[in-house]
Amino acid sequence: MTALHSIIMGAVQGITEFLPISSSAHLILIPWFFKVSEGNVNALTYDVMLHFGTLFAVLLLYGKRFLRVVVEGLVDFKNGRGGRSMLFKMVVATIPAVVAGLLGKDIIETYLRAPFVAAFMLALVSILMIVSERITVDRSDLTMPIAIAIGVAQAIALVPGTSRSGITITMALLLGLRKSEAVDFSFMLSIPIILGTSLYEMRHVQFQGDATVLYVCGMLSAFVFGALSLKFLIGYLKKHTLDLFAYYRIGLALLILVVSLVSPL
Repeated sequence: MTALHSIIMGAVQGITEFLPISSSAHLILIPWFFKVSEGNVNALTYDVMLHFGTLFAVLLLYGKRFLRVVVEGLVDFKNGRGGRSMLFKMVVATIPAVVAGLLGKDIIETYLRAPFVAAFMLALVSILMIVSERITVDRSDLTMPIAIAIGVAQAIALVPGTSRSGITITMALLLGLRKSEAVDFSFMLSIPIILGTSLYEMRHVQFQGDATVLYVCGMLSAFVFGALSLKFLIGYLKKHTLDLFAYYRIGLALLILVVSLVSPL
């Protein structure tokens, strides 16, 4: 892997981490397309560094709001109102993904990290995205049942091709949450997941030789492109639907199927 390859992969991670188009599907296709091999980098270390880049990106836009939720939640717990706080809803909504990640990691890595699985999930979630923009439901506040359902959706996003932002925002819309609130909750919910995953995997991190430069390039690229893509998405969804991303995902699903049949990924 060269510095340019590292920057490209970091950019892909940053953009696809936040846009509802699935980072895992792109990370299956992009290395094949650009002929990127791990070579002189430790794959796990590189992955952790990219995740720290995207963590810094979401903190740049949502850090103050997240901190406010934490402080207000702690005050509510102190005053006996913690069960109704946003912090408590976020904690509960995070549990399904944590459990799924710890118990299902080996199954996902062994059986589900395949082009056909990614293509299927790309198409399936695309259909749900289109439907969510067309159904008429009574708009409601973020209740605990809705938070739990969004948390379950986040757990499903561990399957390649799903997209964490795509399925959580879609689930929120299907359950009647306002789009702006759905977007905000989705990305606030990503903070503990990305942070927890990165810290959990830190025990395997190995910095060695010239590869350190590649890790830094990837992390900075993921941060810059992640922040830009997140800011773009927030503004875009204020005026537009998820349709554009859904159609892109369907096209990507078809491309992955064709590529995997012609030249195995």
